[in-house]
Amino acid sequence: MANKNIQNFAKEMLNENVFSCRVCKNLLAVPVMMVENIGDVCHSCFQTKNEENDWNSLPNTTLDTILRKLLLPCKFQSEGCETEVLCDVLKQHENKCSYRLVDCLMPKEQCEWLGKSADLFKHFEEEHETHVLKEQCGEYSFEIDPRNFGTITKLLTYNNKTHVLKIKKSDDDNSLLQFLKGESNMVVEYTGKSNVFETKLQALSFDVAFDERNGQKIQLSTLKEVMQEDEVVKVVIKPEKYELKDVNYEITKHLECPVCKDIMRQPILLCCSGHSNCQSCRNNLSRCPTCRKAFPVQNIRNFSLEALTPFAEYECVYSQFGCTSTLLGSEIDEHEDGCTYQTYECPKNNCEFKGNFAACRNHFKVQHTCDLVKGTVYETSIFPIPFTYTRKLYFFEYGNIFELSFTHHQNSCSCFVRILTKYNKRDKYYFIVRLVSSDDAQCFITKSECCLDRNDNETSFMNNNLLPYEDSFQNKIKFYCEIKKTTVCINTNNE
Repeated sequence: MANKNIQNFAKEMLNENVFSCRVCKNLLAVPVMMVENIGDVCHSCFQTKNEENDWNSLPNTTLDTILRKLLLPCKFQSEGCETEVLCDVLKQHENKCSYRLVDCLMPKEQCEWLGKSADLFKHFEEEHETHVLKEQCGEYSFEIDPRNFGTITKLLTYNNKTHVLKIKKSDDDNSLLQFLKGESNMVVEYTGKSNVFETKLQALSFDVAFDERNGQKIQLSTLKEVMQEDEVVKVVIKPEKYELKDVNYEITKHLECPVCKDIMRQPILLCCSGHSNCQSCRNNLSRCPTCRKAFPVQNIRNFSLEALTPFAEYECVYSQFGCTSTLLGSEIDEHEDGCTYQTYECPKNNCEFKGNFAACRNHFKVQHTCDLVKGTVYETSIFPIPFTYTRKLYFFEYGNIFELSFTHHQNSCSCFVRILTKYNKRDKYYFIVRLVSSDDAQCFITKSECCLDRNDNETSFMNNNLLPYEDSFQNKIKFYCEIKKTTVCINTNNE
């Protein structure tokens, strides 16, 4: 109860602008300075203004103490952020908040888009498709002319991780600056007809600016040696791999299953004599194929051999459907969870269609268009009267298939959203339900914890609780269900 009273107090003070800086009008950032004839000033404003104004001031330590004990709202609350955090970590959250407004990755003279951080990559893929690099045999490539050079921005995805590559001239015009933002380091090759210059590019965080102190320099004279007269340079980008070479061959030789000849993954199971088999073959056999002895009743794992699997290279299990990725054991499971070549059955009853994500989506557009939700928001009207029906609709968003089940019972209605596809467990999805009166006078919002592959996140409303949102003439309520993704926080700073 005490915490609730403290937060009510905080909201009142925020509404009265008590916690606002008298200079910038934003929320005060500690340490707060009390300036004569002005009032409380945030730390940032005091640092920038004090030197030129020579203010008479004192530290407001009491206000600092109060602010540090309160949960304060993100400044992007008006954009939809619901986060409230302690004062000391508020700035850190706001710098990475997925609701903050950012510029397009392209230079401003080429694109003036300004939008939410969470929508940046989607905008780039839709509006700047020619600058999205497509993977070919695990590599990405394009051509440049170093003698006639402007800023280049490319978007590429590796192992379900999005990267941004930017190359531009340095201020002295004698070199190029390379920037890579993402989670994995990359190798960049500049290739001419006779020479190759290779450099390893370390990935920067998305909240790092594209300025000279953060870029990696390449002398233009070096590139001129690579290229010949009247020739462009081919830029090849590929993931940095572990240099296993012969060591990897020795590892994979011992990891080969004697039955299926595939490289074994965890768990690796032993027979009574110590011979190893993959789990799939072990489940289909009663005797060891090497020594012909019966398998033990309880599975015995070969933990020593399993410890080598992160360093072995594996083909994607969906290689038979067209995937060309070969990854280390420490990366392969994450890749396969989100691999675009995995196949799915159509979720509609009595439909025998099978295909990858893109094929399933096109199938729905043609065969089940009335059950397909375009975008991430489903909108309809509901009627709080006693009758029963159930409807299932499908979203094809974020590379996943989501099923919305909406049921109207005699005295209530309920809905839940579940994921029908395998997905990267690092990504979290949730759904938001809104009930709005037809004149938009009243609105009720509820948020699920998480979309799962089961229906334990059901949201229900009793009919009598729906009445305040009912249109007195048409007897209906606007119903919205939106799917959202908790996005890896990104930040961009255009020149």
